Amino acid sequence: MHNIKIAFGLAMCSAVLLALPVLSATVPVARAYGSAALWQVAVSQNCNSPSFCTPFQGGFWLWAEFDSDGTGDATGTGCGHLVAAGSPGAGADHFNADIQGWTVMPGSAGPLTFFVLGGTMTLTGHTGGPPVTVPIGPLPLDTGIPAVAGHFTAFDVLGFNPPPGVSFIIQVVSVAH
Repeated sequence: MHNIKIAFGLAMCSAVLLALPVLSATVPVARAYGSAALWQVAVSQNCNSPSFCTPFQGGFWLWAEFDSDGTGDATGTGCGHLVAAGSPGAGADHFNADIQGWTVMPGSAGPLTFFVLGGTMTLTGHTGGPPVTVPIGPLPLDTGIPAVAGHFTAFDVLGFNPPPGVSFIIQVVSVAH
């Protein structure tokens, strides 16, 4: 009886191992942002040093995608959280961008910098009312984001190490297809 159980277990393991290549060949690849994405970008900037971050302290966080057809999407949120309540820049604001054109050329991030060539932004938060959609500008808009895959620190971006309470990170990913 013990030998039968061992033989059955080995047969089951063999069947599973034989089936794996067939199963994996039939599972389609899922792409969370579609098949057109060439670049994914994330930016995190926090500035909480009263002496360094005058007049506005707080943070800004951005995600962007640049697609193979020359379009893209971006979403960002900013928050002025170390200023007096009710003053300009206090509290959170947000935008969604519909990028209708982009390119890479020399700019503030070096010889390979992302530039936006057109599109619209929908702003919420500090508008004093409902969301407002405006053209992206001035054009071409230098994003300050390097068009090179990598992790960029405050020193890489600013050219110096900022004081305590200040952080600036850019993550750029080239999406392989």
